[in-house]
Amino acid sequence: IKNLGLQNRCLLSKWLWRFGKEGQALWKDVIVSKYGQTDSWTSNTVTSTYGVSVWRSIRNLWPKLTRNICYKVGEGTRILFWKDKWIGQNSLMEDFADLYSFCDNPGASIAEMWSQQGWNITLRRLLNDWEVDRVANLLQRLEDFPGLNTNPDAIRWKHDRDGEFSVGRMYKRDLATQPGEIAGPWKQIWKSNTPTKIKCFTWLVCRRACLTQERLKKRGFQIVSRCFFCHEKEETNNHLFLHCRVTAQIWYLFQSIIQDPWVVPEHTADLLNCWMRRGGSKTQKKWWNLVPSCIWWSIWKERNNRCFKNITNPMQKVKENCINTLYFWCKEEGIDDVNQLVDFLGYL
Repeated sequence: IKNLGLQNRCLLSKWLWRFGKEGQALWKDVIVSKYGQTDSWTSNTVTSTYGVSVWRSIRNLWPKLTRNICYKVGEGTRILFWKDKWIGQNSLMEDFADLYSFCDNPGASIAEMWSQQGWNITLRRLLNDWEVDRVANLLQRLEDFPGLNTNPDAIRWKHDRDGEFSVGRMYKRDLATQPGEIAGPWKQIWKSNTPTKIKCFTWLVCRRACLTQERLKKRGFQIVSRCFFCHEKEETNNHLFLHCRVTAQIWYLFQSIIQDPWVVPEHTADLLNCWMRRGGSKTQKKWWNLVPSCIWWSIWKERNNRCFKNITNPMQKVKENCINTLYFWCKEEGIDDVNQLVDFLGYL
């Protein structure tokens, strides 16, 4: 049995595909005349709060569709140089947010930026020394561009070779990612012995909804994303709470008392599904189930201290704070045998 909600969204997305693909069409002219069009591939966002708008529901699916499409450059008049995904997996605005923040023409098309002599990238100010390499990286990214031609620009479905969209293809694509987005250890979160505030926070972590720099960029903030712990990779939800080589020290601290090998999962929701303590008493298993939320909360507090207060604690101090937090949670939530917990934490 098909997921009817997912099937309906895929059917509605077909209209967005047709809007960008088709040339002149009466239904398209009606949409443009009513809502306007500043983007070359879709209408303006429907912002009216009154009445019922079928197109508003359809238009709200555009961000999801854009993650599955790319652009084939022809004349270059419809594809935006900075904002559209036409070269590489991400847009230039995402990968070079620092340069985009002071470029002279952020809404320019490829045709406006390209000439037979090469790229015409103008900036509003002179470059600082550390920004010269960024411009060099941008030009290196663009060096394989073959140039414009007389064919019209085209929108393409990036997951299949022929580039054609179909409802069935999108349904299969979304269905494959559905378990990671909808299914999750929600019962384990809400029935845990953590404080209510921590339950809500853990739910946000598993939904990848914490306001990390990755999330802020999706909301339109122009920032250069860097992890506050390792300073090496972009700060994403999964990187910060699972894969960062610095914060991973806390996971290793607790895993060091277990003999079974453990592989860090890809997503935070998957971690709760596989997190368990083999052996030990029933009470010890209750303690163990609190550990992921405790680690995430300790990481998040330290991250915010570094971000907003410019206070950096050594990782040994972060580990101690995490252990203290776990102890007080168990004590406040009335978990039995707190003295045994002291012995349990002694292994750490």
